[in-house]
Amino acid sequence: MAILGLSPYTWVMIAFLMLLVLVLILGDIGGIDFDHDISPEVDLGLSPLSLPIVASFGTAFGGFGTIFETVGFGPIVTPILAAVFAVLVSGGLYVVMLNLFVKSQAETRVDLATLVGYKGQVMIPIRPGQPGQIVVVTEARGRTLLQAISDDVVGTDEHVVVDSIVGNSVKVHKI
Repeated sequence: MAILGLSPYTWVMIAFLMLLVLVLILGDIGGIDFDHDISPEVDLGLSPLSLPIVASFGTAFGGFGTIFETVGFGPIVTPILAAVFAVLVSGGLYVVMLNLFVKSQAETRVDLATLVGYKGQVMIPIRPGQPGQIVVVTEARGRTLLQAISDDVVGTDEHVVVDSIVGNSVKVHKI
């Protein structure tokens, strides 16, 4: 049953491909997303039913359906195989997006214990009994501003080394 000379699978593929291109160009279409009751224990920041994943499923379903219909699989086998391969494609895309965009995002928390031995620069002067602030460059977060204490007077722009952790502050000494 061809519509305007094309298979229904081809029309499904074209429609979802256009949706994918729109999502690519616009980013997201007005925050449209499918509401679902899937609530994983940990929020991964990416839904398996997000618009790009659903659109990739539709595009793959239409594409594989067109291929299987052209090859001559029957009307029962074609949609089943197309659905299986579409799930594999959209599932693979979900895993790739999860690894590239979500897990690779920098961690915003810094474990102070890992900063012992790091060098930093004083931004707000430190006096005994009065904390100041230093900047330390970390791999996880880049430039990190920390509250610092010292037994000595340390002026602005002086370089220090982190000795230990005291509460929510780092204890430093001049280099």
